[in-house]
Amino acid sequence: MTYDPARGKRIREAISRGKFRKVHALAAELNVSAAELNVSVAAVSRWQNGGHTSLESACALARLLDVSLDWLLLGRGTMDGHRNSAISATELLWVMALRGRSAAAQSNLIGLLESIPPEHALR
Repeated sequence: MTYDPARGKRIREAISRGKFRKVHALAAELNVSAAELNVSVAAVSRWQNGGHTSLESACALARLLDVSLDWLLLGRGTMDGHRNSAISATELLWVMALRGRSAAAQSNLIGLLESIPPEHALR
């Protein structure tokens, strides 16, 4: 990946939010969690400044820092976007039930759902 100062800023933000206070500790943990990598302190510093990183290193970093890879590399979505992507069994049932209805019924059901305020808005 080419030089990207915005990516470096996101990497710094993710690191500062995480449990790692020292670049040395982060590099050491990356080497433990992703045995196929050999991450140096200099490499982590380079990433923080927007320098080149391999896809393997970026994936390991996103996994270790528990941030969205899409956000980390491309700035798309949010840092925590990966956490909300799973659909629950109940939500899947709702989707499947909605698919079995006519377009008019789907429109009515969606209109009804949109008219109900979210729970957090009631507090």
